[in-house]
Amino acid sequence: MNSKERVLAAVSHKVTDRVPITFDAEKEVYDALYNYLGLNTKEKLFDRLCVDTWMILPGNFIYTVEENEKNEKTSIWGYKTQVTEYSGGTYDQIFFNPLAGKDRIADIMAHKWPSPGILDFSHFPQEAKQHSERAVIGVFTWGAYFIATFVRGLEDLMLDFVLRTKYTEYLIRTINEISLEALSTMLESYGDGIDIIYMEDDYCSQQAPLFSPSTFQQFVVPYLKEVVEITHKHNKKFLLHCCGSVRPLLPMIIDAGVDMLEPIQISAEGMDPYGLKKDFGKDLCFYGGVDIQQILNRNTPQQVADEVKRLIDIFGENGGYIIGPGHTYIQPDTPLENIMAMYETAYTYIKC
Repeated sequence: MNSKERVLAAVSHKVTDRVPITFDAEKEVYDALYNYLGLNTKEKLFDRLCVDTWMILPGNFIYTVEENEKNEKTSIWGYKTQVTEYSGGTYDQIFFNPLAGKDRIADIMAHKWPSPGILDFSHFPQEAKQHSERAVIGVFTWGAYFIATFVRGLEDLMLDFVLRTKYTEYLIRTINEISLEALSTMLESYGDGIDIIYMEDDYCSQQAPLFSPSTFQQFVVPYLKEVVEITHKHNKKFLLHCCGSVRPLLPMIIDAGVDMLEPIQISAEGMDPYGLKKDFGKDLCFYGGVDIQQILNRNTPQQVADEVKRLIDIFGENGGYIIGPGHTYIQPDTPLENIMAMYETAYTYIKC
């Protein structure tokens, strides 16, 4: 099997020659690995780590080129961030939600929404062709709920779910119409070579979903089904990102047609690998799983290797697993020796 065949077989719950492997990390981790391994490109790093996936993001995904280098930035959706330092590097901290405190539908209508055309997919075909041996994952934008938390503010949105349902429906629909047009453009004009469509849409804390299953059914499931339907119409698989304790929502996520779930945060409530595989393994391909809060960053290389084997034994039973970090991005507090132990074990370990 080559990488593409291996990943797509796993998504279809077929047994593969070895477990497929994915990777992503914060910029600081990439730079540290380049230096540690004596490499200078992402392609060479992925070859060294035997990574089977390749993700492509659109131009202007969060910021336009003009905004991207500023200390204070305005996103294409209108929320504002500031570059903030922490011990491992920097991140963009949101400090302004443009619809915070604005409770009328007229305020949504007056907001300056981005044109779907601002998302630039023109580089997708060439980049997909350059990495055609791997499973290519195309990103269009975030889920409508996730964008709403940034534009409206999380606290206001939680209250909207209960107090302002018409407002919430209008807000989610407005965002989703932009997202669906962008997705359709990407698939119809730039989708050649894309195998999987990825959408991030975080609904959960580590203890539970942030809102009730009935609220999820009312506000999220309708647009999730639309996104998945368009994806499947173009013969692509759909990968949903949701951190935390997502288990209570999984029956609805499966019913919406989602094929793959990332990042499988096993330290969260209800996310025990045995239970997930037993109850949902026939319907979902699990993607991720290696805990970055306690195991990858704090344990020894041997303990990391043992955990990788354990996850492959559980999640990889009868296919349906792609191993990677239990958060999209490996963090800068992770020892490089542990990262190498994770990927070397994933590549060499064959489940008996």
